[in-house]
Order: sequence, then structure tokens, then C-alpha cells
Amino acid sequence: MVQQSDAVAATAVRQIALVTGSSGGIGAAVVTALRARGDLVVGADRAPLDGQPIDGFYELDVTDEQRTTDVVRQVVAEHGRIDVLVHAAGVLGGTPDPLMTTTEEFERIMRINATGTFTITREAANTMRDAGTAGTILLLSSVAAKEARVDYLPYNASKIAVLHIMWSMAKILGPAGISVNAVNPGPVNTPLWSQLADQSGSAQAARDARAAQLPMQRFAEPDEVASAITFLTDPANRYVTGVSLDVAGGAHLGIGS
Repeated sequence: MVQQSDAVAATAVRQIALVTGSSGGIGAAVVTALRARGDLVVGADRAPLDGQPIDGFYELDVTDEQRTTDVVRQVVAEHGRIDVLVHAAGVLGGTPDPLMTTTEEFERIMRINATGTFTITREAANTMRDAGTAGTILLLSSVAAKEARVDYLPYNASKIAVLHIMWSMAKILGPAGISVNAVNPGPVNTPLWSQLADQSGSAQAARDARAAQLPMQRFAEPDEVASAITFLTDPANRYVTGVSLDVAGGAHLGIGS
């Protein structure tokens, strides 16, 4: 007798997933998780990650609109469609103090994190809708988008912009059966946090102080964020859309964030 789960597995179509920021801490964890699920995963980043098991890779600067368009089209040309976009590319910025942040730096961070998100989301959305693909788009925002902070203002502003892109696209693409969601990590053990901690002048002290603010009393690991992304990009969960999911150890429970 064939069990229902066996029948589903036998008839399931392998998803084609495009992961931007695939060489970064969270992006690399997402690549591993989606491949473990059985997806064909194509990565895109400014440079490949040495030794990374992946099914394809494109060099991509998300601020380059034409290159972004070309990468999406090339993935479709090679694999026939895109079922999943996970957009994990992004930067923190180099100046903690907003009063010392130049307009040029503010615009650069917004262009990478917000405009870049809009561009690739638009391209993936049009590709999915034109092909009749009931796929999913998953964007990386941050818990920093949901609170007032006294440092890294361009980053925080860019991440609330990501949420608005997600909410709008969820409404636009819902009739086509395409889900659009965002995951909002808190502090994660990645190079991005290491940069922030190093800039504070005392990396370990900054890490300990930040962890102490969280109910979980620790940072997330990249694979914990990837686990949430795997759930939201599962075909069985397409009805979940317009969701902003914190993966932040309880950061917004009113006792520190």
C-alpha cells in the first residue's frame, strides 16, 4: 500500500529556486536547506562561495538593473521557470551614527537593500505571472525595520522599505497564486553581525550585551533562519502570503530588541 506522503513525494515537481546573496551567511544556509529539500538551487551574488554545493551561480550586483533582468531571464532560459525567489542580498553600511552618515552613504544603502529588492522582485514577479507559475517570493527584512534605533539608520530605513515592497506585491500577485512574504531576523551569527560588533569597539562585549536583551539569550544560527524560509517557500504553504515573520528570539516581546 502506498502511503499518502509517498504518493505526494512521487508526484512532486522539483522546484527551481533562485537565491540572491547566496554566498553570505544566511544565503548560504538557505542554499543548503533548499537543496536538502530537493530544490534545484541557483545562486547569485557578487562572488561565488568557494566549495559551495550549488546547482548554478551567476555574478550579480543587485544595483545593476539590466544585469538583474538578465540573470532572471537566464535562469528561466536554462531551467524553464522560477518557482522560488529568496532575496537575501543586502549590506549593513559602514557608519553607525546617523548624524555622521553622509547622504551618499544613505543613498547607497537604500539602493542596495531597497531598490535592489524592488528590482529583482519585479522581475521575478513578472516572470512567474507571465508563465502562470504559482510560485513564491521570500524577502529578507530585519527586526530593525520595526523599531526606532540610534544607529545604522540607512539599513533600518531600507528594511522597512522591504516590508512595504512585500505587502504591496502580496496584494498584486495573490490573484495569480503567487505568495510573497518576508522573514525578519534578529541578531544572527553571520559576518554582518561581526561587522557591527567590530565597529562597536568591543566585539564580544557587544555580542554579549545584545544577546542578554533577548528572551532566548542567544543569537540565531543561519540555519534557524533558513528553516523559517524553507517553511514559507514550501509549495504546501502557498496560501500564506503577506506575512512578516520575526526570527529573532522573542525580540519584540517588550523586554529588549
